[in-house]
Amino acid sequence: MLPLYLSIEGLYSYQDKQEIDFTQLTEAGLFGIFGKVGSGKSTILEAISFALYGETERLNKQEKRAYNMLNLRSDIANIVFEFLNYEGRRFRFTAQWKRRKKFEDTTSLERYAYEWKNGSWIPLDSNDGASVTQLTYPNFRRTIIIPQGQFKEFLELRGKDRSEMMKDIFNLDRFDLGSKVGILQKQNNSKLEQLNGALSGFDAVSTEILHSKQQELDTAQQQLTLVKEETASLEKEVSRLTESKKIREELAHKKEELQEYLLEQPRISQLEKELQTYETTQLAFREILNTTHSLNKEKEQLTHKIEQLTSRKLDVLSRLEKEETEWEKIAPDFQRLDLFKAESEDLKLLISIVQNKKQQEALHKRLQDGKPYLLQAQEEEKKLLSSIESEEKRLDELKNTRVDTSVLLALEAWYQTDENIHSSINELKTQIQQLRDELTQTTKVFEEQSIAIDDWESALLQQEAELNTVFTSLQQEETHLKVQAKLSEFADNLADGQPCPLCGALDHPYPMINHDVAVNIQEVLGKQTEIKQRLQQLKANHQVLTAASIRQREKNTQLAQQESNLQKMAEKLNIHREQFRWEEFSPTDKTTYLSYKDKNHLAETHIKLAETSLKEFRVQWQSAQSKIEKYKSSLAEFEQRIIVLDQLNQHNTAQINILKIDEFGQFEETILVNKKQETLHKIKLLEEGHKRLSESIQSLRTEFAHINGERTASKEQFQQLYQQLNNKQAEISALLKEHGYSDIVQVQHILQKNLNVEHNRKTIQEFNLNLQILLRHIADLEKRIVHDAYEESIYQEKTTLYTLKREEMELQIRVTGALEKEYARLRVEFDKKEKLLEEYEKLTFRKSNLTTLENLFRGSGFVNYVSSIHLQRLCEIANQRFHRLTKNNLSLTINENNEFEVIDFLNNGFKRSVKTLSGGQAFQASLCLALALAENIQSMNKADKNFFFIDEGFGTQDPESMNTVFETLQYLNKDNRIVGIISHVEELKERIPRAITVVNDTEKGSRLY
Repeated sequence: MLPLYLSIEGLYSYQDKQEIDFTQLTEAGLFGIFGKVGSGKSTILEAISFALYGETERLNKQEKRAYNMLNLRSDIANIVFEFLNYEGRRFRFTAQWKRRKKFEDTTSLERYAYEWKNGSWIPLDSNDGASVTQLTYPNFRRTIIIPQGQFKEFLELRGKDRSEMMKDIFNLDRFDLGSKVGILQKQNNSKLEQLNGALSGFDAVSTEILHSKQQELDTAQQQLTLVKEETASLEKEVSRLTESKKIREELAHKKEELQEYLLEQPRISQLEKELQTYETTQLAFREILNTTHSLNKEKEQLTHKIEQLTSRKLDVLSRLEKEETEWEKIAPDFQRLDLFKAESEDLKLLISIVQNKKQQEALHKRLQDGKPYLLQAQEEEKKLLSSIESEEKRLDELKNTRVDTSVLLALEAWYQTDENIHSSINELKTQIQQLRDELTQTTKVFEEQSIAIDDWESALLQQEAELNTVFTSLQQEETHLKVQAKLSEFADNLADGQPCPLCGALDHPYPMINHDVAVNIQEVLGKQTEIKQRLQQLKANHQVLTAASIRQREKNTQLAQQESNLQKMAEKLNIHREQFRWEEFSPTDKTTYLSYKDKNHLAETHIKLAETSLKEFRVQWQSAQSKIEKYKSSLAEFEQRIIVLDQLNQHNTAQINILKIDEFGQFEETILVNKKQETLHKIKLLEEGHKRLSESIQSLRTEFAHINGERTASKEQFQQLYQQLNNKQAEISALLKEHGYSDIVQVQHILQKNLNVEHNRKTIQEFNLNLQILLRHIADLEKRIVHDAYEESIYQEKTTLYTLKREEMELQIRVTGALEKEYARLRVEFDKKEKLLEEYEKLTFRKSNLTTLENLFRGSGFVNYVSSIHLQRLCEIANQRFHRLTKNNLSLTINENNEFEVIDFLNNGFKRSVKTLSGGQAFQASLCLALALAENIQSMNKADKNFFFIDEGFGTQDPESMNTVFETLQYLNKDNRIVGIISHVEELKERIPRAITVVNDTEKGSRLY
């Protein structure tokens, strides 16, 4: 990341907007930001972090962060930060919030992100800086912007925390495949268990059984072919006889239908005559009668309309005379309407004058009552300032009593690790005992079955094979007995001289005799049921023992693994106990440590209480100041409003035109209001009455003219209808004479029948057509039965014989079908068994491979291994500068827990903790690691330039070490490294090529120069 521009407004001590152009500073490769303590230097780094991530080191979200970060003299906070990311893309991140009307309330934080594209800023979907920097906030402040007092954080991080950081920065989570391997193992084991259960159901399938079943099927298919040929011959003869019988039955039915048609023929003839008369009459009279009826109906409607129009004409004339009388009554007052309106406006001004005088009196009273409150608030402010000063002194005294927290933290970490190891050992012992108990329960399952664990599967398979052999033999015996029973039934029904239903022979010298076939079948079926039950029980036992065998193997593996883990944890506990180095404390007794911790806790509690009290005093002081300003503002407002009201009354008095103010000056406000309402009401009545009457008179006159015209037109239309009716009556009389009717009643009687001409004509045609078709059909059927030689006795004999032959064929089909299904089932089961065995081999091999992967990825071991490689590489890069800074006296290394240690070459190269380094040495080590980490990130992101900030830290260096550090930083520019330094040490300005200075002005806040 390379910063380009930053503006800060209203943040902490920054009151007015301040801007930094980083492009001029970063050109030098090394630049500085200088200022006194509290001037606002670190706020620059905090503004950058807050714009990118919405996070800050000083305050969290529960501490009214928006209010406390906002400058007390500003109403808005605004941060704008522009930079180039590792890809050279330009981004802008902004943060803004405002103060509400209540001083301590602020609006919600608004953060936005943009990218510069095609000459404009394009909004981004996410305002999270990690999406463009590829660094989370904790890692950003460890590698890019390192806040004050936290420069050593990466150096002193614990092994686990540093590994997590390396995972995040270098994306090492892609190597953590343990959970995925576990899912694959679970899926593979589940499939193995399913295959074990599935294979247990295929023990009765073998090559020998399949071959035997195929031979039985071939024999049955040959017998079925012979029976089908005999059945087909009989079926053809029975079909011919059945067709002849159907023709005779159809002929008898058609003759019965012909008799019904002959009985219906007279009615059809009569209907045909009536239809002809109706059609003639309808054609001559229907249209003229309908026209006459319509004219009579129209005449009645027109007569009713004329009567209604006459009544409406009289009503409108009466209403018009009434409205004109009312108009004459209001005309004089309407001419004086403008005078009434002017009087209403004068009354409105008089009411306003009276109301303003009342407000002036109330404001005078509030002005006098408010002055004592202002004096009281000013006294309260002075007392609070005194309390704040005394509380600040007490807080400084309490902070000097703090104890060394580094010892507490180290001891707490050691004791916590010790407890965790003990807890792990106890948990492992419990798990080992549970595994041993489960193995004992599994062994009991085999003991209950009286089968050895080693060869249980072969023993069960042998028993199952024997039972399947017996069951197959019983099935063959059952089929043979059923065939014998059916043949015996045919033999019992044979009679001399009648053909055999199977072979057709007329002589039966040796009929079949078979006794007790049904009893034998029942015995065979009983034995089959018994064998099936034993096979089901054997299958259930196989599933139970399979599951028990799998459990036993898995539990033995788990037991060995847990015992190994227990031994490792015991060794780890011994190593941990040897690392206890605090002589004044005991590794087995925490009493001294807890007392030391309570003392520190008590001191911190007193400090927090003092800080809380000081904060409350400051809040009260701010509240008192707000109250004083509020009182002053209110009193000034009262005085201004009194002057405004006086000027308004003078203006209103000058605006009165008609009324005399001396005559109305003593009236109460209510009297004036009532008089004004009366005048307004009178004006409203006059305006509304004038408008209503004008519109009503005009409307009535228009309506009268419209009704009169419509009535005249209706009378003329009535005369025309009367003439048309007379003409139609003459036409009807002429038609009656022409068709021979005495009067119109005869015609109406015929037309009232309202016959359906189309339907009746269709009925007559269909009757005649169907009668002709029926006669031809009867003649055709009589020709077909002349030479068919049909006899009912022959038909019955052939039908019975055909039924017996079909029963024989169906029996043979069922036997053959059963054999085909059984053979197909065995064929499918045999193929399934071969596929299952092949799949079982693959899954067993896969299980072995997955176990190897599980051991490799257990406990993030592989990720930690990759993380340690990255850390070792960081050490090598950092030592290139650290050796030079320490004159080859010290070197950094990584121990087995991925924690940094120091190799002391002045003391025979012994290793020691980095916490034993002095402040200056720790700064040098942290600087070298930060530079190494930045180089790694730059290489990973392929960035052209890399940049980071250092906040303080140089005050710990002696002059000679300072020279070495500066030489190191200056060489960075040659490798496209840019470093920004923040410090209050003024002597450093001379050694920094470019710098800006931060000055905190008491009136204008922090400003940049």
